[in-house]
Amino acid sequence: MTHEFSIVESLMVDLVGQLQSAEVEQVTEIHFRRGSAFSEDALRQAFDVFSRDTPLQGAELVIETVNLDHQCVCGREQVITSDDLIGHMFVCPACGMMREVDEAHDLELLEVIAV
Repeated sequence: MTHEFSIVESLMVDLVGQLQSAEVEQVTEIHFRRGSAFSEDALRQAFDVFSRDTPLQGAELVIETVNLDHQCVCGREQVITSDDLIGHMFVCPACGMMREVDEAHDLELLEVIAV
């Protein structure tokens, strides 16, 4: 969860700086896209913490989840979730082959709607 908090903190610090430069007083919605292994709970908790006393406080948090479809060399197809990972590694349950899957941990800021 610490990993997710640090990513959200970095995004929020940059965004708040941009909002203040643009003299935005209030954001009503903020949209994120997260990889299937990026904890939605951690994202929501970090957003609550880092949005306090900023134009983001009280904004609706909209989260889109992108599932990572994986086809192993053995032929098994599967959607990778956080339950399937050991750190950033995925182990195919059919053949035991390991693969690094950093993209499952991605977080992308899509849209900010301000008044």
